[in-house]
Amino acid sequence: MKKIIAILALTLFTTTSYSAEHTKALNISCDDFSWDDVQTLVQPYLDDVLYNALIMQGQSSNYDTSEAANQAMDDKLPDAMKRILQSIIDANC
Repeated sequence: MKKIIAILALTLFTTTSYSAEHTKALNISCDDFSWDDVQTLVQPYLDDVLYNALIMQGQSSNYDTSEAANQAMDDKLPDAMKRILQSIIDANC
């Protein structure tokens, strides 16, 4: 019985710390990413149409990095990628 309680406590602690780690904001400065960096990050996950639209939009938005991150945000992206993009958007680069 003691082993079961210890395993449950360890599982609860691990789950709680893992969840807290993925909801903590990233400290991203505007010097960390550029428009091209955002393009490179999302290229493997976006289809050709969305990727080309992202490239074409660059000049009209003056290569605003947070705008690139906003446009690149897509449901198909992994959670880690969404977290990076959201941090760029929040930094308002």
